[in-house]
Amino acid sequence: MAAKGKRKKDSPESEVVPYEDLSSRQKKITGESFPDVILEICDGCYWCSTCINERGVLGTCPMCGKKTSKVRMTIDELCLFEKGYDGGVTLRFDRELPLR
Repeated sequence: MAAKGKRKKDSPESEVVPYEDLSSRQKKITGESFPDVILEICDGCYWCSTCINERGVLGTCPMCGKKTSKVRMTIDELCLFEKGYDGGVTLRFDRELPLR
């Protein structure tokens, strides 16, 4: 039982600050939004590319001919490719801090 006068500690979720991406902010200002960046990854050999519009997406891998998957990212999201010594590749996703 909590002592009289002491408040219960808030959950960690209460400290999460809502985030408005740059494209949503731009839409409110001008009515236009930034294009999504599309990361295209082969489902077979993991060949990948990035496109700034839907027309640039291939749909099939130019290396092995298998279907590719699309990962949509906003203009303020980053995808970092890290090559390992064993020949593997790690994709790390992050978000840039918005301009203030």
